[in-house]
Amino acid sequence: MSADTLIGVYPPLETAALRGRTRPGAFPWSQPGVRLTHLGRGAAWLALEALGLGRGSRVAMPAYHCGSEVEAAHLRGCDVVFYRVDADLRVDEDDMRRAAAQADALYLISNFGFPMPEAPARIVTIEDAAHALFSLDPDGRPLGARGDAAVFCPRKSLGLPDGGAVLVRAGEPRAVDRRPRAKAMLRSTASLAMFRAAISRAAPLRRAATRAIGHASVGDAAARSGDLTEVVIGEWGLEPHDMENAAGRPSRLTAALVRRADPERIRARRRANYARLLAELGDLAPAAHRALPDGCAPLYFPALAPDRPAAIRGLLEHGVRPLEVWPVPHPLLDRARFAELEPLRAGLLALPVHQALGEREITSVLEAARRVLR
Repeated sequence: MSADTLIGVYPPLETAALRGRTRPGAFPWSQPGVRLTHLGRGAAWLALEALGLGRGSRVAMPAYHCGSEVEAAHLRGCDVVFYRVDADLRVDEDDMRRAAAQADALYLISNFGFPMPEAPARIVTIEDAAHALFSLDPDGRPLGARGDAAVFCPRKSLGLPDGGAVLVRAGEPRAVDRRPRAKAMLRSTASLAMFRAAISRAAPLRRAATRAIGHASVGDAAARSGDLTEVVIGEWGLEPHDMENAAGRPSRLTAALVRRADPERIRARRRANYARLLAELGDLAPAAHRALPDGCAPLYFPALAPDRPAAIRGLLEHGVRPLEVWPVPHPLLDRARFAELEPLRAGLLALPVHQALGEREITSVLEAARRVLR
């Protein structure tokens, strides 16, 4: 079967923001110590620097991670102490406290927008809310509002061509006077617009955009050939100048639109979409994600597949473009020591629940998941 639509994990170009109004009171834009960056890893780089963490420092980080945050700490000269995350994607809080007691700072990560554990008292803390823009904890506090610094990635959440953000409580992160290349940002914006067209109600436009993406996407070609992991990884082996580029200013389009997003609308739509998938696919999610906490705005729905490459190929054939979720950890991690995470790295994929998906699109995601994952 060849679908005439393509629903991606990340939101397409946010047309509502193009005509929206600025929302200066929204967190984190309302905070005095916030700075936009080109990429999320640049935000992590600046957060570590602003807190004085560098050569000779030790940072406690979770064994389940993207890799770019570990690379930022590694390039800063920090020693990384890993703490355990179990096979259900729950942080082992005893092991977290053990690692934090040996470190100068604790790094917490919100997996897929879900709340992080509470940090021990009197430890410098960085909250990584790259998946959690506009997510709240059960007490109604924004994720990223508790620590000494926080990292965000509006590029992933808002349908923007680039964009990270760093928030530092006491002080202001350094400004890096660099801009991304205009040609790269034009390509990124065109891709976002194409994904918007691929879920259009106009069938000819939708079919044309879906075909164009299929012809142009290196990732989709790799998914169909079973080589996706090898193509998409690459958050390490970087140099400090790569981090400086990532820490520079975002594109002008991102800077203009990022503060126009409506947190309440986005949170409500993501929650409703996640709840639809949870009702039918909840048993496929890791145990930590089989309920939807109050205020949580999930970035996507995590599901385990026994044969992930085949599942991704099948979902693509049904018009859904899933994502492998952190299949390869940073090389600093001793994978044998944290072997309980290996089944997740081999089988976890992400399904779309973002704010651009209405009833028609989320029903299509559910139907594809039923056919392929069931």
